[in-house]
Amino acid sequence: MRLATLTVCFFAFGYPLARASEPANDDAMRFTRAQKREFQGLDYAHEGKWNKPFFFLQLADTQYGFFTQNQGFQQEVTLVNRAIQHVNRLKPRFVIVCGDLTHATPSDPRYTAQVQQFKADFSKVSRDIPLVCVCGNHDIGNQPDPVLISSYRKHFGDDYFGFWVGGVRCLVLNSSVIKDSKSAPNVLAQQEEWFKTMLRQAQQAQAQHILVFQHHPWFLKTEDEPEEYFNLPVARRAAALTAMKRYNVRAIFAGHYHRNTYGKAGNVEMITSGPVGRPLGKDPSGFRVVKVYQDHLEHKYYALDAVPTQIQLTSNQRTSPAVTGTNAERVATLSHPSQTRRAEANTSSRLPRRILAPVPPAGITPSSR
Repeated sequence: MRLATLTVCFFAFGYPLARASEPANDDAMRFTRAQKREFQGLDYAHEGKWNKPFFFLQLADTQYGFFTQNQGFQQEVTLVNRAIQHVNRLKPRFVIVCGDLTHATPSDPRYTAQVQQFKADFSKVSRDIPLVCVCGNHDIGNQPDPVLISSYRKHFGDDYFGFWVGGVRCLVLNSSVIKDSKSAPNVLAQQEEWFKTMLRQAQQAQAQHILVFQHHPWFLKTEDEPEEYFNLPVARRAAALTAMKRYNVRAIFAGHYHRNTYGKAGNVEMITSGPVGRPLGKDPSGFRVVKVYQDHLEHKYYALDAVPTQIQLTSNQRTSPAVTGTNAERVATLSHPSQTRRAEANTSSRLPRRILAPVPPAGITPSSR
């Protein structure tokens, strides 16, 4: 839907945030807050201006049923509940699950039980922490069609949408339809047009940062790598990355790979995180902590048994306990996108980016997935 002005677009979705005092029967609604391409409560009217640094948690691939190939999901339940205990203790600004919520697809008779368990577990996330869900290939199929996408929307709301948090514009994509659009060409076309519009409007609104979330990474290590199971088609990748570079997207967060890897396209970070559920490499089950500052991001992946007791945001706060045995830590200290032109004229104004840990090793073949 095209809106007449930028102001109307950003203020049209002024839904209140969920509160802990709301009745228990509202629990189901927290999973479908992504409606009309926005996330209820996280809109420009409430969250469009930068206030102070914050952090959020990126989870991925809970994938109930993967350990046993849909014969049960007790291992996933155990891991997810450990993660949720950390979520509630750390109290992030929001938590996002980047796809493959279940292992069964909507056409599988075991899908309903896995969705019910996912919701039962994630209903334990504190009501004052917004929970954002992203669709993955197991959520809508490797060749998604309107019926599969409609089933996902019934349980989890829109398959692509945007939200604002503390002056940061976040855009969520349906990457499965980018991977294979044969059965849903109109969905892909509509998403592509929406994405370009949202990027332009975010820049016009002077978003502090623009972040993109999806299931499949655009690429694992280099933007020109050939297509394979774990990344997205080269032609669509090139067009999307061109747009994201133009509008100064800060970072893209994805899952799907079931381990950590990292790459960069110009100044755009491509951050692929390991799973809460079953790992497919050396990286253990865990999640990523992302700190958002006015001019940069910092992010680190933690194994579930190595999560700190608190998250440090400023030098005035107490330092989190030292954590050993973790990996995939990155600190990106690029100048704010609005300063790009000035930085090009005066290179001394561009802060360096430091890489604190090596990229984890490459993993398995698609047949293992």
